[in-house]
Amino acid sequence: MNLQFDINFLDSIVTYALKGKITTENDFEELEREVFENLNKNFYRIIFDLSELTHTNSSGIGFFMRTLTKARIMNGDLALIHLNGNVKKIFEIAKLDEVYTIYTEEEKAIKHFKQTQ
Repeated sequence: MNLQFDINFLDSIVTYALKGKITTENDFEELEREVFENLNKNFYRIIFDLSELTHTNSSGIGFFMRTLTKARIMNGDLALIHLNGNVKKIFEIAKLDEVYTIYTEEEKAIKHFKQTQ
């Protein structure tokens, strides 16, 4: 498996710190299962910390889009933090930085969610 992740819960906000790369659906299979289980437990304010995500492609982008859509259907949202390197370039080239809420600091993402509660 190319992807590892850590989870942190804070009130109704859940942060997933991703480590490694997403290049196939197998890479995020376990993460997706965890995210959607937590969505069903009303953790629909999601932060993905991408500081240690080194690569992604259309498989990863599709996962992020499905998660964003599901969170918004449940009146939640998704924020990305600490984009860098190749991952940041992909989001910029694909203009996804205009679709997602992106922060450089976790505290700002948490504040965003607390203001929208």
